[in-house]
Amino acid sequence: MEDEENITTDVPETSEEELEEVNIDTSEDIETEETPERDIDKEIEERANQLFEEKVKDRLDRYKKSEKENLRKYQYLEDIVKAGTGTDNLDDAINEAINFYKGNGLEIPEYNNYSEEDERILGQARAKDFLKSSYKEIEAEANRIASIPREQRTIREIEEFNILGAELTRQNNIEKMKSKGYDTSILETQEFKDFSNQFNDNTDISKVYEMYKKLKDIDTKPASAGSAKSEKQPKETFSPERINEMSPDEMLKYWNNPEFRKIAGLN
Repeated sequence: MEDEENITTDVPETSEEELEEVNIDTSEDIETEETPERDIDKEIEERANQLFEEKVKDRLDRYKKSEKENLRKYQYLEDIVKAGTGTDNLDDAINEAINFYKGNGLEIPEYNNYSEEDERILGQARAKDFLKSSYKEIEAEANRIASIPREQRTIREIEEFNILGAELTRQNNIEKMKSKGYDTSILETQEFKDFSNQFNDNTDISKVYEMYKKLKDIDTKPASAGSAKSEKQPKETFSPERINEMSPDEMLKYWNNPEFRKIAGLN
């Protein structure tokens, strides 16, 4: 027992100098991951587009819901009137209801269906209300009507669509002219409007303007012997349809042709 109590374990002591030499450097093992630079402007634009799409969808959903709800109410009202008058069709039900209320001394307004002119006026009013909105809202409403089959559109919708379409075209034309550095005030002149109406709707307005400028230069110059000679080329047959399908370069080729000018209404 005495021997066991005297057993000791020798543990080497570490000096303060040796402890100071123990320096664990982990700086090389830790890699800092760089945060990619965010495109704030792009994120703002994407969020704005998302909010707009949500706004348009919400507006269309509310419009459709309101239309369906009104239709259900009208159908329910029709069922009530039919049941109350003992009839099975709407026209008879209306006549019976009119006779009943008139028999009780009430004045019933005459049936006043909207005329085509009234429908156009209502379509114009709705379009003018949209013209106060942003480009995207105008475009969304025009696309909504465009999604309706042409033969199913009402007079009111057709009138609204024509006005909104013209406004979208006007704004697009302004942007195209600006992108080329052209003066946009020319778009409002009657002479240029008459000229541009000769082209297909798909023709780039900047191309129309470039041709317009070329032709204006030709008209201000005296006819040369060469141009007079070119007018004596073999007679060609023109039609409004053919002229309407011509490219600006083709129209420029025949600009001094009397037959072309006559058919195009330029004389």
